[in-house]
Amino acid sequence: MADGPHSLKSSDIHRGPSDIHRGPSEQKLRKQSHELCNRLGSLVTPISMKLFSKELLNPHELELIQNEVTTYSQCQKLVAVCLGKGEKACSSLYQAILEEDQFLSYEIDAHPPTEEDDTLSWQSQQANKEQTSLSQVPKSILCSSPDCAKAVEETWPVLNRMSLEDSGIPGSMVSNTEFLNLREETYVSMPESKQETGPQNLQSFPVEENQQALLHEAMQLFQIDASSGMSLNICKLGVALGLPRDTVMNYLLALETADDLSQLRALINWFMDNIGDSERLKLRMRMCDRKRMELSQRGKLLLELLQQACQMQYSEEEDMHPAVIVQFILRDCLTEVQEELPFQQPNLGLVDCLQELQKNSRVDPLIVQELQEIWNEIEPSNLQQSVISVAQLVRDTFPLVHPSEHEGMFLSKRRYKCYQRLVQRVTAFKGLPVTAVRRVFTSKHSAARTAEFSDSVCRQYEDLCFKILKVLYRIKGQHSANHGTNPDNAQLSGHDLANAIHNVLSEPEFACSLFDSGVRSRILTLLDYKSILVHVPYLLTLHCNTTSLLADYLKRSESHSFQFCFEDIHIFHDVAAFHNLYSIKDPVAIDNGIEEVFRFRVSEQASFVVRLYCRGYIDRKAFKCQEPASYLFHSTQESILREAQDLGTVIAVERQCVWLRRNVEEDLKTRLEKLLPDSQSGYIEEGTCCFLIKPLSTECDVRFIFKDNAISAKAERDADVL
Repeated sequence: MADGPHSLKSSDIHRGPSDIHRGPSEQKLRKQSHELCNRLGSLVTPISMKLFSKELLNPHELELIQNEVTTYSQCQKLVAVCLGKGEKACSSLYQAILEEDQFLSYEIDAHPPTEEDDTLSWQSQQANKEQTSLSQVPKSILCSSPDCAKAVEETWPVLNRMSLEDSGIPGSMVSNTEFLNLREETYVSMPESKQETGPQNLQSFPVEENQQALLHEAMQLFQIDASSGMSLNICKLGVALGLPRDTVMNYLLALETADDLSQLRALINWFMDNIGDSERLKLRMRMCDRKRMELSQRGKLLLELLQQACQMQYSEEEDMHPAVIVQFILRDCLTEVQEELPFQQPNLGLVDCLQELQKNSRVDPLIVQELQEIWNEIEPSNLQQSVISVAQLVRDTFPLVHPSEHEGMFLSKRRYKCYQRLVQRVTAFKGLPVTAVRRVFTSKHSAARTAEFSDSVCRQYEDLCFKILKVLYRIKGQHSANHGTNPDNAQLSGHDLANAIHNVLSEPEFACSLFDSGVRSRILTLLDYKSILVHVPYLLTLHCNTTSLLADYLKRSESHSFQFCFEDIHIFHDVAAFHNLYSIKDPVAIDNGIEEVFRFRVSEQASFVVRLYCRGYIDRKAFKCQEPASYLFHSTQESILREAQDLGTVIAVERQCVWLRRNVEEDLKTRLEKLLPDSQSGYIEEGTCCFLIKPLSTECDVRFIFKDNAISAKAERDADVL
């Protein structure tokens, strides 16, 4: 057991055992503990994993850190543990910060100090720093993402101390911040390879003063800085600015780097070079919602894995080929976008994943085509070429949205198709009691230990697998009287543990209609990539996330087995546009029915018709309900339209169309067909359940109710409903 504390208090940050060596890093960490806790943010997870992989944190300490609710409290725990362990742990913490975020490292002077540095006072160290030549700063920190450091080093003429002094500015008088500002304002040429193949406007990046001001405003609006890395979908911003997605995608894929700041700068340059209207750009940017660009936690972790893959040194071992990590990411994207994954899931290779993604309508074919051309032959060098495309695929696949959110896809004038941004799989699974889930994921097990799992990363991986196996047995047990072998009594480890999970997941209780095939697929992926875990410890973070998603899925919820599905919206306004709709309250079973409240957002206050149906499982049997059904009746003759309005409940009338709702057990369609003597007189569109919503503002809430095999709706806030 490591010497670190098991019970951490806030006072532990400023004290520790007296027999531990105290050095300059430890003393410095005491002074900077508050600053680090405020600034590390989401970096606390990868930094903790680095220290864990070096065995400077034991599994219990890592679990204490990860169990904290906020990133600030996680940072407090991490700092307390390092201070409790002494100089080596503190020095390694600073080294991990340097490896994860070089800009932050140099801003806090986080490179580990030497004993000689310790003899200097804090003031003299600061004075000494100000005299440091900029030529001593690694060029890699001048690029805002790790994968662009090599490009800077090899091909880009970067502003250095010599060029500053040639301009009459002594390098020692320029701070890091001023240096970066000067660098951004300097004309930077692109590599020759890009000048030959890329668009003409990519041949250079002249950053004029006006564009620099626009960039700084955009950075503030969207909270982007040099340390942001890849955390936003900048392509979404381009579309919000009014540009076609294909135009934005072609431009971003031709860049050298995939980090947020580089893409933001390039997008502003393109807009100004081609549109040239700075006021228009400012207005559009201020209207943009940053939340529409944010990524889910899973997406951020995958992008971090991609960045780490670019920095790794690869051997000739087949398991550690760069294609393996890209394959892992592509397989995870496929799991996210595919509606129903096969029960007997094949072990898809990289090329197989790309072929499956190409068939999926949720995936941009331009990205898949680019990746197929790059990985036509499996070569290690392909990784660097494919970073931007893989990163964009992840950004598109993992938005930070509510699972129920639907966007409006413009079909024709006033008509929008409702497109659900995330795949929602509906099964007969109801969930487990909260207490059962808590017992499984907070328990400690005593499975057999073998030499294969002597490494601390592998030990925690085994713990995750054991907990997954326990909960799978629990799910199987609620479907049948035979609960199967209890893993508590089985000394399983290594290969036997993986086989046990495979065997349970192959049981009928985990078929696609009974259990989410995406959750099942991620569990299998956790097993399939075990062999590279030792070489890529960061994968453990993804596996922890998989376990967290499983625990969340296991909670009882009506959303597992029921869903309202929205088809399209017709808005009665020439200017107004439909933005989106999403659930603000999870579905609730009450009064022998199910109710759910949705929020609708439009650009202008205007009435609209929405068509929907619901689906789900009752007693493990699938059903679909679209009653009371509706019809859209078209006719060029006013007399026929008037007659049609007398046959059913009129929902809305517009020009040569009328929306009608069928009354119970009424053959409305046959009666409407009799009104049309020939095909030239008009036609009928048979549809699902339909409601007219009259919002009192640009945002309103509506409660939909499924009961007695029919759907009804009533206003919840700021709306009238018919």
